[in-house]
Amino acid sequence: MKRKLILISIAAAVFAGYLSAAEVKLRVLNPRGEITLPPVAAPSARIADLAGKKIGLYWNGKAGGNNFWNAIEQQLKEKLPDTTVLRYQGAFDLGDDLAAKLVRETDAFLYGVGD
Repeated sequence: MKRKLILISIAAAVFAGYLSAAEVKLRVLNPRGEITLPPVAAPSARIADLAGKKIGLYWNGKAGGNNFWNAIEQQLKEKLPDTTVLRYQGAFDLGDDLAAKLVRETDAFLYGVGD
């Protein structure tokens, strides 16, 4: 009995020493990182009248979207017969080059994507 008590005491001392000697420290990081916000810009001035303007329709090519844009183009031509409608298609993100092209070629544009 005395021998068991000694072994238990030794085991407890070793275990206690192990726990106190091996402090665990965790460093927690935010996996999202830091986000730099883009500069804020005021919206462009509203166009008073669309008559005679060039209106761009931008679509990302998702199936069925052409039906929607065809209907929009038809309504624009019915309500504003002297308005020119230009069609554009590409990725969800316009990118700087296409955005600059739309600014040069249109007075206004409608942007739509589907999923």
